Amino acid sequence: MASSPARLVTAVVVTCVVAAGGLAATYTVTAPRIAAQEREAERAALSKVLPGAVKFEPMADDVLARAREAAVAGSVEQVWRARDASGADAGWCVRVSARGYGGPVQMVIGLDRNGKVAGLTILSMKETPGLGTRVESEDWFLRQFTGLPAGYGEGDVKKLDAISGATRSSRAVKNCAVAAAQAFAVVSGEGSR
Repeated sequence: MASSPARLVTAVVVTCVVAAGGLAATYTVTAPRIAAQEREAERAALSKVLPGAVKFEPMADDVLARAREAAVAGSVEQVWRARDASGADAGWCVRVSARGYGGPVQMVIGLDRNGKVAGLTILSMKETPGLGTRVESEDWFLRQFTGLPAGYGEGDVKKLDAISGATRSSRAVKNCAVAAAQAFAVVSGEGSR
């Protein structure tokens, strides 16, 4: 049986349709699970950076937009008002990113109700393994941000140590911290809303 261009094209089209159908079916089955896992990971990160908080309420779109405008050091992606078990304000959590060496470093930073840094964690990054990734693996680096006082600013963060050989990665984390403070200055005024 001789092959013709029409048969080859038909075979390629059928293969593509079957592959696309398989990918679509896989996506349909796995998308809800992936979304649920991402929500759980996000909730765990929020609880980690603001211990004692049990409920996290995303800020209204208009407030979030103002926080994004104010945060010039990094990109604010989401802000949550945190509540403790009694329903009282526990503080704020800010998901923020800033450009590192290999791409954006995405973090969640917890600020208590006064704006003091309660904790922070890196959600994702594409920094150089063994060099830029040290911003996450060397505990002392992230710990030095915890406890930055209310009203801290860029000057306070610049004084913190950077990791030798990972200057741009360190700067990305510092910019995230500054952006969180800049966002806090906006959202903290929304206490009664």
